[in-house]
Amino acid sequence: MAIVNEMTLRRSLPVWLKAIAGLGVVWYAFGLLQMWLGFTLDTAAAESAGAITSAHRAAIDTTPMLIWACFALASGAGLVGAALLFVGSRRAFGAFAVSLASAVVFYAWIYGLSGTGGARPSEEAGIAVVVVAVTLGLTWLASRRR
Repeated sequence: MAIVNEMTLRRSLPVWLKAIAGLGVVWYAFGLLQMWLGFTLDTAAAESAGAITSAHRAAIDTTPMLIWACFALASGAGLVGAALLFVGSRRAFGAFAVSLASAVVFYAWIYGLSGTGGARPSEEAGIAVVVVAVTLGLTWLASRRR
């Protein structure tokens, strides 16, 4: 019976929701790229080139592996959630919930617990708000499909 319900749900997915989910796939794939670029950034070269300040370099260099893992998990789980939402799976909600929790941990550490929030460019705080808002919105949409 569960398979029939899942199949029915997939057929009844509105086009606008598929479009949003498709954009979500691109959004979270870009998030994974951003995580990888930040994680592998040669901070010494970036500072020498004037792309980041010495304080920003120190903030990046002292980011613990667990926090980078939260960034990766937030993006990866969001990508899975968006793909699941695109195909109409009810499991999308769980993936988005993991993504949201991971993003909250990441940003709480960056802007609260680490004490390095002030060393980061101000536009990064705006990006954090947008990331959490998008993930909240997709989590809500996925919850409506359960």
